[in-house]
Amino acid sequence: MAHVPAIGLDFVRPGGGTGRFGPLLLIAGAISALAVLEHQRVLARAAQERAAEVEEMHSMSRRAMPSIAGRDSDTPEVREQIQKANAVLAQMNVPWGELFAAVETAQDGSVGLLAIQPDARARNVAIGGEARSLPAVLAYMGRLQGSERLRDVVLASHEIKVKEPGQPVEFVLNARWVEAP
Repeated sequence: MAHVPAIGLDFVRPGGGTGRFGPLLLIAGAISALAVLEHQRVLARAAQERAAEVEEMHSMSRRAMPSIAGRDSDTPEVREQIQKANAVLAQMNVPWGELFAAVETAQDGSVGLLAIQPDARARNVAIGGEARSLPAVLAYMGRLQGSERLRDVVLASHEIKVKEPGQPVEFVLNARWVEAP
């Protein structure tokens, strides 16, 4: 039989060295951790800036509508001009972005919008459009009613265009819009 060499075990000497890559891996891990922390700080700052922008937009949408006050000494012509100016100011304060977003998100391929006419003082909006069928109009009404900004959606008028191909339905909807909380 062949002779097996003896294995020498030394239980007194400390284990093998740390190797060459241990310190390099430690440095790479520390650099990676610092890079992640810096990136997190940048993202947190960006999130704070966006939150401040959103809050500013919310405060702008909640502000009271400006108006011009008349005096007792004003002539009827001046009072009429003041009323017209107040109407223009009210139109300028309509939350157009929220209103358009609510109307556009409810759309699908079966409805085309022709007009959006808000009444800023009454917080109502008239939505005119054309649909492929009356059920498409009713489905669109349901989607509008389900939005966060529009309430009390009603069909004010409709007309089936029997002489046109496909017999589309022209309609006008009225709805009340609510401001963001």
